[in-house]
Amino acid sequence: MTRQEFLQKIDDWVSKDKDKWNHITLMAYFYKKYFQKNGVHFIPASWNGEPAKTKESRDFSKLFKKFAPEDYDKLSGEAKDEAKLFVVMKIYHYINWSFDWKCRAGDRSVNGTQFFLVPSLINEFERAYTKHLSKNASKSKFDILIDWCKKENPEILDSHQLEKPEHIKMIIRYAEMYKLEQTSPELKTITKAKELGLV
Repeated sequence: MTRQEFLQKIDDWVSKDKDKWNHITLMAYFYKKYFQKNGVHFIPASWNGEPAKTKESRDFSKLFKKFAPEDYDKLSGEAKDEAKLFVVMKIYHYINWSFDWKCRAGDRSVNGTQFFLVPSLINEFERAYTKHLSKNASKSKFDILIDWCKKENPEILDSHQLEKPEHIKMIIRYAEMYKLEQTSPELKTITKAKELGLV
């Protein structure tokens, strides 16, 4: 495969579902982001006709191993597939974060795949990604609470504002202030919120 043929296949490869991606697809996505950011195609350290044997592919393979669980090679079946998808998604977000946030200003740029292996950058991304996952998990739990309220406890939506997780604290204060009974819509909501780990 020539380098030009590889470049022509990128859009097709990265359009596939993420569970089909691997370190070579991640490398292809890097090429895509590099072109979007700089308007020129990335030139690899060397090219011998096999994308899997490039330095860039090896860098993404190393990155995959850094983000994979320590027991990844011992996992089998569904557990390994889930772990692989989690790592692929994490690296996908890492690439986006690096181009779109970390290097959005002109003082620093993603100039190669070695960039992604810098320990301080990995640690900075880990903090941001963990915060992002935690925020999304809370949002998902809150969505579950709202669905439950609509079906099982609609009175709460008529009498209180419940549009974001912070509003649960207001309902708790209201319930404490008026010493409401366990059967009240407020206490039912608070109990469900506790079950979901929102409070």
